[in-house]
Amino acid sequence: MDGAELALMDKYFGKIIEYIVYKFGYNIDLEEEYDELLQFIYKRIVKAWFDGKPPSLDDLEAKLKSMRRKRSKLEVVLSYLVSIYAKRNGTIYLKKYGDRRDERYYW
Repeated sequence: MDGAELALMDKYFGKIIEYIVYKFGYNIDLEEEYDELLQFIYKRIVKAWFDGKPPSLDDLEAKLKSMRRKRSKLEVVLSYLVSIYAKRNGTIYLKKYGDRRDERYYW
């Protein structure tokens, strides 16, 4: 895997990944961990969509384009992958002031 695959991932999924991280408040620092997160998602996608074999750039781009058209399904898949990545950091969600769902984890 080189920079070209990550550039394609960023081009087609970058905004959606940022939206998911901020929407759900995942404990991920995008400034420091963004490339590592993209690599994690890339490896999982290649394993699922291409049977673990590295795709050509054209095949990868075609698949990314087709998946981006199905935004609601893509958000679910990416949210799942981001949550798995966030588990590595310990607490999955950042605590928000007044957010009651996290109280059971911090008491």
